[in-house]
Amino acid sequence: MKIGRHIRECRLAAGSTLEELAHQAGLDASNLSRIERDLQEPSVGCAWRIAAALHIPLGELFYETRTDSVAEPQTRGADRQTDALLKAYFKLSEQNRVLALGIIKLLDRNQREIPD
Repeated sequence: MKIGRHIRECRLAAGSTLEELAHQAGLDASNLSRIERDLQEPSVGCAWRIAAALHIPLGELFYETRTDSVAEPQTRGADRQTDALLKAYFKLSEQNRVLALGIIKLLDRNQREIPD
């Protein structure tokens, strides 16, 4: 499932209109509409504001709803890790954010070259 569709499902489940969620997240309704229709990818900051407005962990926006009991704890653990990582990231200066992204890209490239 694409993130926009999942955001829409979370919004509807919360009983919010598009305009209400956009206002709570500090977005234009037209911008949120494009995101929900998967015409535009939200930035990390934008996704974080949407998740906060929906009162859900950021990581939940990136996971399909799961019904099996085995996957649920893994998803919740990933949500906590994602939230902790993003909170730490947004505390960094702009210069250190660029550095952190460079390190993550390097780790990703290294992992693809040398699998665990």
